[in-house]
Amino acid sequence: MVTLGLLTLLEVKPGKEEAAESFLTEALQLVEKEPGTTDWFAMRLGSTLYAIFGAFPDEEARTAHMSGELIRALSEQAPDLFEKAPAINPFDVIAAKSPG
Repeated sequence: MVTLGLLTLLEVKPGKEEAAESFLTEALQLVEKEPGTTDWFAMRLGSTLYAIFGAFPDEEARTAHMSGELIRALSEQAPDLFEKAPAINPFDVIAAKSPG
């Protein structure tokens, strides 16, 4: 059961939308290597506003994700792709419906 999550908001630089979407699509391969990341979505919320949602069963899994390959890649790409540093917001899950 998921109990914790991260919601990351990304404001993409104008003209970098295609590159950002490519980065997020490729990022899925990195997250698939994380057994503790139970749910993960990359989303477009507007023309230049994107988000990443991740859910975790416990703090250990969330901490592992925060020190994983995706966060490193996101930090490296941020200056080129995003208007400002990604806003990573941790949260507690109050209620959830997930498969299994």
